[in-house]
Amino acid sequence: MSVKSMMVRKIKAIDKEKLNKIASDIAARNNKSVSYVKNDMIKNFIKYGIGYTDYLKGDYINLTSEQKKTYVTTKSYYKLLKYLNNPKYDACMSDKIVFNRIFNKYLHREWIDLRTTSLDDFKKFIKNKKTIFAKPPTDFGGHGIEKIVIKDIKDIKSLYERLKEKKLNLIEDAIIQHKELDKLNPYAVNSFRVVTLVKDGKAYILANALRINLDDAFAIGCSDAYMRLNEKGQICSRVVDDVANVYTEHPIAKIKFDTVKVPYVKEAFDMALEAALVVPEVRYVGWDIAISENGPVILEGNEYPSYGLVQYYLFNDEHEGHLSSISKILGKEMENIKL
Repeated sequence: MSVKSMMVRKIKAIDKEKLNKIASDIAARNNKSVSYVKNDMIKNFIKYGIGYTDYLKGDYINLTSEQKKTYVTTKSYYKLLKYLNNPKYDACMSDKIVFNRIFNKYLHREWIDLRTTSLDDFKKFIKNKKTIFAKPPTDFGGHGIEKIVIKDIKDIKSLYERLKEKKLNLIEDAIIQHKELDKLNPYAVNSFRVVTLVKDGKAYILANALRINLDDAFAIGCSDAYMRLNEKGQICSRVVDDVANVYTEHPIAKIKFDTVKVPYVKEAFDMALEAALVVPEVRYVGWDIAISENGPVILEGNEYPSYGLVQYYLFNDEHEGHLSSISKILGKEMENIKL
């Protein structure tokens, strides 16, 4: 997709209600008028190619011109991806079934491809399981996923045929989330995003963010809050959502976030660094990792790692963007990328 096409798509995807709320909130926090904020959003979109959510997360209203140069934007993002990730290898990440085959070592769960699985083999797969998930192989963001409780199945053949018809061809065993994360959100498997970059055969961690649902949806991506973790599993940032609300406790679980300690975070970092070298042609990846009772398991890899989340200023009141982190690792190689 060209930068121009991406910009047009961003304009068409504008959620006016969300835009108005974000502009109003920014205006109130910065003692500005809403019209001033919206005009500034338009100026920054034209000059830097950032949308209104990027404007919020980067705190663009308070950035200097020099600080803005350290941020990834829509314009720079797709140029970075084009250079760092060979499009011939996109399917390694974008097709979940292809991904599962390549990264099976890191999944630690059973799965099948329904396109090549007979009804009898499907019956064998679900036998002795409590829950399975049916997923569209090329969708993202939790869209289209079905949670199936085995004891509730009335007709296995009808289910098999319906899943095939809907092209929910990736069938996976459920991940048993670690009890410490269940305390935060027992309804969904919380995903830990770890962003890696490969340079000269070595992988580096650029950023991380634990994502948890704030509601009772069974898939992450419906109503999220985010936080950073250190190697000890401690939260080392504020806990924030997409519209700059800050939380001290989970609104449903009522768990205080300053009491949370997530297990196996160091192991998750190590797993991401190892997995990053499996397909070195895709150098810049956002790994979604779950924490099970027995350690980290990879959910998926994203060749579009989502720059907005990792340069969210509210985490730690930062005014240096994600592009700066990438530049420090690439060094002189950055000169090859015409941003």
